[in-house]
Amino acid sequence: MRFPALFEHLSKLAAIPPSEWERAELLGKEQTVDRKALFLRPGDASDRFSIVLQGVFRLVRVSARGGESVKAFRAEGDLLGAYSEMLQGKPSMTAIEALEPSRVLVFRAADLQALEQGHTCWVQLARSVAEKHFLLKEQREQEFLELSAEERLERFWEEHAHLHRRIPQRDVAAYLGITEVGLSRIVSRRRRQQAAASGASQ
Repeated sequence: MRFPALFEHLSKLAAIPPSEWERAELLGKEQTVDRKALFLRPGDASDRFSIVLQGVFRLVRVSARGGESVKAFRAEGDLLGAYSEMLQGKPSMTAIEALEPSRVLVFRAADLQALEQGHTCWVQLARSVAEKHFLLKEQREQEFLELSAEERLERFWEEHAHLHRRIPQRDVAAYLGITEVGLSRIVSRRRRQQAAASGASQ
């Protein structure tokens, strides 16, 4: 077994027999991705995906006017790819960029199909991942409707503590739907409030 930690992580989502995991490892191709390099570009075929072994990625949609919208971040143990486009057989509409030197285990859609035909654990894993991403999307939409920018920032760091100091502030701002200046103001205000609260308690 080449990646026991990854096996343990994914086994929390589906009951994968060790023999099936070893079969998957034979299909996967390890690849390094330099910082700021793209794992996937808009227009690329969406028939490949990967599992992050090391590093952090941002998933970005670029509008016709050139504006960037950060859809998500992916780190160790997460699946990486244009999943929606892959299901529809369409080219990727998503850019996936490494935010730090990274390593991934790359598969083709045909590899997943072959695994699913061999054992139901892979169908279970694909379903668990799809459900997780759907719930995250629903939660994000709800947060935009109900929470202020400051509350969204607080929620973001509660749920992404493992990414602290690994994501540029401009990308956090883009993900939250605010400007970088607006984010800086929120951070400065929170620091002043924390300093005031600390001084009052002394």
